[in-house]
Amino acid sequence: MERDNSRAAAPGQKSSPSPASNDVKKPVQRKPQPQQVLQKQAPASKPPVQEKAQATEPGETGNDIQQKTPMSKSARARITAAAMNAKNLQNTPRTVRSGDLPKAGPEEAKNNMTADTSEFDESQMMKTKTTDIGMREDKTSEDSVKPSKKGKKKGSGAGSNTLMSIVKAIVYIVFVGVVSIFLAIAIITVANDVFAFVKSDEPVEITLNENTTLDELADLLHDKGVIKYPEIFKLYAKYKKDDQKYIAGTYTINGMMNYSTLLGEFKEKFDYGTVRVTIPEGYTTDEIIDLFVSLGIGTREGFVDVIQNDEFDFWFLDEMEENGISEDRIYRLDGYLFPDTYEFYKGSSERTVIRKMLKRFSQIFTSEYRKQCETLGYTVDQIVTLASIIEKEAASPSEFFLVSSVFHNRLNNRWVYPRLESDATVVYVIQHETGERNVDLTYDTPYNTYLYDGLTPGPISNPSASAMLAALSPQETNYFYFVSNNGTTYFSETKAQHDALVEQFRQEALEKETEPVGLY
Repeated sequence: MERDNSRAAAPGQKSSPSPASNDVKKPVQRKPQPQQVLQKQAPASKPPVQEKAQATEPGETGNDIQQKTPMSKSARARITAAAMNAKNLQNTPRTVRSGDLPKAGPEEAKNNMTADTSEFDESQMMKTKTTDIGMREDKTSEDSVKPSKKGKKKGSGAGSNTLMSIVKAIVYIVFVGVVSIFLAIAIITVANDVFAFVKSDEPVEITLNENTTLDELADLLHDKGVIKYPEIFKLYAKYKKDDQKYIAGTYTINGMMNYSTLLGEFKEKFDYGTVRVTIPEGYTTDEIIDLFVSLGIGTREGFVDVIQNDEFDFWFLDEMEENGISEDRIYRLDGYLFPDTYEFYKGSSERTVIRKMLKRFSQIFTSEYRKQCETLGYTVDQIVTLASIIEKEAASPSEFFLVSSVFHNRLNNRWVYPRLESDATVVYVIQHETGERNVDLTYDTPYNTYLYDGLTPGPISNPSASAMLAALSPQETNYFYFVSNNGTTYFSETKAQHDALVEQFRQEALEKETEPVGLY
C-alpha cells in the first residue's frame, strides 16, 4: 500500500526523516516512537538512522532545518507530499474502512499500526498546533477590532457632542433674536414718542397754573395724549437740564411736537437773531460789559463772574497765573478782551462772548510777539499793560511809537525817572469806582503812577494791535515827557522844556476861556 511505502524503508535504503517534523515552523514536543519498530525497519548492516529531525533552535523554522540537513531530491519530494497530506488531513476528516486495508501478517499489521499511530499523533499535533495558531490569530483579530469599536464609540460621542453644540447654538441664536426684536420694538416706540416721528397732529389745548412742576407737566401731557411715557419725558428734561420755569397760561400743542419742542413751548420766548457788536479800541472792561448788556446779551453780574472766575484754555492766561496775579488788579482779564467787530446770537451766554474775544486776542498776539517780550525782558502781561497805557495816552495811532519811547525811556532809567506819571492810570480807577471820568493825581491807588513806581497792577484798557506793536517796538528817542493839547501831542527831553509847554497851553486856554484837552 502506498502509505506503507512511505513509512517502511526497503532493505538497503536509508529511512527518510518524518515529513511532519520538517513542516513545523516552530519547535514542537513530539511523542517518542517505539524503538523496536524503528530498529526492525533498519537493515542489520547499517546503523539506525534517527527518524526525528534535528532539534530546532528557538526562532528556527522548518526551512532552516531543511537547510541544515542535507537530503536527496526523492526524500525532499516525499517530505513535501507528506506535508500536503497533513494539511489535507487537517481540513478533511479521514475515515478508514476495514475493506480498504490490505491483508497482512501479524508482523506487518503491528508495523502498520505503529506507523498509523505515529502518523495519527503527528496529525493530531498538527491539528492542535493549527488550532492554537488559529485561536491566536482570532484573538489578535479581536484585539485589532477592539480599538475600532472604541473609535466607533468615541466617534459616536463626538457626534453627539456636536449635535448638542448645534442645538445650543440654535437656541442661543433664537433667544438673542427674540430679545433683540423686543428691544428694537421698545426702542422704536420710545424714540417715536421722544422725537415724534409718527404721531397725531391733532391740536390739544393745555392750561398751566403758576409754579407748575415737571411732574405735573408730564402727567398733564400724558393725560391729554400728547406723550405716552411721562417718566421718559421727565428723564429727558433732567438730561437737558431743564430749569422747570414754566410760564402759566393756555397753550395749543399737538402730538407732532417732540420732547424738546414741548419743553420750550412753555417757556419765555427769546429772539435768537444775531447782533453785530463793534468794540472800540481802548475800551475798558466796564465799557465792554455795558455795551453787551445794552444790546440784550447777558447781564453785568454774569459777565463779571465769567471774567473773574471762569477757566479758559489759553497760553497767555496760564502764563499770567504762573507769574502771579496782583491782588490790586481790578479785572483778571483786563487787556485781553480784544477790541474788534463781532457777531453774536442774542441769546449767547456771557462765557461765549468772553471766550470769543480771548480767542481773537490769541490770534493777534502771535508767537513772534511773545519772543519779542522775552527779548525786551518783560512778560506778556507787562507788555499788554504798557500797551493799554499807550492806547489811552496817545492822541492818535500815529503817535503810539513816540509815546511808547517815553515810557520805555523812563522804565530803562528808573533811578532817574522811577514813575511813569500817566494821568490815564488814575482816571481808570476813579471811573471804575465812581463811574465818572475825573483826574485826581492825589487819589491813593496802586494804579496812580504819580504815587507808585513802575507799571500798574494790570492793564487799564483793552489795547489794539497797533498799541501792542508799539509797546514791543518803541521808537528810539531821548524823550522823557509829553503833553497833549487839542489833539496834538508834544514831546520833550527835559523837564524844563515840558514845563514851558504846559504853561504855554494854559495861557492859551485862559485867553480862549477853554480848558486844555490834556496836560501830561
